[in-house]
Amino acid sequence: MRKVLMFFVLVIFCTLQAAMGQVVEEWVVQLHEPHMYNDMPYRLMKPLNFDSKKKYPLIVSLHGGGGRGSDNLKQLRDWNEVLADEERRADYPTYVLAPQSEGRWDSTHLQKIKDIINDLPAVDKNRIYLLGHSMGAGGTYTFIRTDPDYFAAAAPSAGGGFRNYSGAPAVVKDLPIWTFHGDEDKVVPIEGDQKLFAEMQKIGGNMKFTTWVGDGHGVAPKMIAGGENGNTRLSSDQCDPEPVFMKWLFAQKRTPAWVKLHEPHMYNDMPYRLMKPLNFDSKKKYPLIVSLHGGGGRGSDNLRQLRNWNELLADEQTRTDYPSYVLAPQASEMWNLTHLQNIKDIIKELPSVNVNRIYILGHSMGGEGTYRIIQSDPEYFAAAAPSAGGGLAQNEEFIDASIIKDIPIWAFHGDQDGVCPIERDQKVFAEMQKNGGNMKFTTWVGDGHGVAPKMITGSDNGITQMSSDRCDPEPVFLKWLLAQKLTKRRR
Repeated sequence: MRKVLMFFVLVIFCTLQAAMGQVVEEWVVQLHEPHMYNDMPYRLMKPLNFDSKKKYPLIVSLHGGGGRGSDNLKQLRDWNEVLADEERRADYPTYVLAPQSEGRWDSTHLQKIKDIINDLPAVDKNRIYLLGHSMGAGGTYTFIRTDPDYFAAAAPSAGGGFRNYSGAPAVVKDLPIWTFHGDEDKVVPIEGDQKLFAEMQKIGGNMKFTTWVGDGHGVAPKMIAGGENGNTRLSSDQCDPEPVFMKWLFAQKRTPAWVKLHEPHMYNDMPYRLMKPLNFDSKKKYPLIVSLHGGGGRGSDNLRQLRNWNELLADEQTRTDYPSYVLAPQASEMWNLTHLQNIKDIIKELPSVNVNRIYILGHSMGGEGTYRIIQSDPEYFAAAAPSAGGGLAQNEEFIDASIIKDIPIWAFHGDQDGVCPIERDQKVFAEMQKNGGNMKFTTWVGDGHGVAPKMITGSDNGITQMSSDRCDPEPVFLKWLLAQKLTKRRR
């Protein structure tokens, strides 16, 4: 009788271990270096063949109840073993961070995890992922509700949805989530995740939901390895339909906060993004900067037109010092008069724009577009800043200095530019000198084509010339730009 009882105890223990995720084999433990941060144990597996010159994604792995403790070992579960498979590591090189908790996951753990990640080398901050099983899935829901902008995607397994947080689905609706649950789960019933999925369907959220038909609670490894008994549904057409979990996960990228500052719009089939002035006050009047992308921004996705100089303009300190609208249209072809008219129409409908302080800048194709547009309407913009904008070598002559000579222009060009040679800009500057024009010309000595950000930040390798004494000598670009105003004489 005693032996039978011992047998059943062993069976129950093994069953619970299976449900909560098996402790992994020694080789897996060896791949995960042990660390401690602010009394929180954690293990870290680095990318296979780590190269400090590259950027790597990072997966945060939250253990379930079976991993609780402070031994810095039990948090490594069976799904960590699947992630540690050498072929999988070769196909998907990534950090895996496995913290350990003695209780439920909360915002304190999240802050510690952020601190750890912040100090790691070569992490792609736009590709930080979160997954967990059981209590770890509950932690996954807690973390994304607490900070929905930090993770690029989340994958809770057997998590039960957002308990007692009715507004949480709306907070995370745009975050890519792939939830997994066994429909025979007796530990964490599936109904909580089903309810969440139904809510995400109603609001057009970005959630995939895989039900493991006939399975109970111990389904964590299937999240990564897959299973033939999975039935996957999508909450909306926002969802990426990729069926392979790791491919899906690594394809997701966080939208940086600075991009979110630029609201997406459409006008006459022209996509555009608009960043409003910081602390907008409808009683004030604000300048407006039109930003024209180069060839790399062409398309219709209403995203690629936001370039590295847009990120600089979106810096909080810059927005504080120079409150302004920034309008970033997107073109699928060279900039032309149709684009200009669309831009004018959009600006006309915006509130609180100072029409005497509308500026235009652009790089490469956008630099050429800047020249073309101010030549087409020399009385609309208060100032212009073309970067690498002399046009491609094979293009026809198109700049008439006599038309644009009264517009304050600050042009920028790398003297080693092999894409848009500097000679075209040099010729424009020489013509502006002859005409007594209002043009500053900065040459980036030793630089090639990719100089756009220097227009905003400046650089020690810049040599600036002025075409006449009409030019404002202010050396700081944004101070110069926002000081220019459309005069009555030019109107």
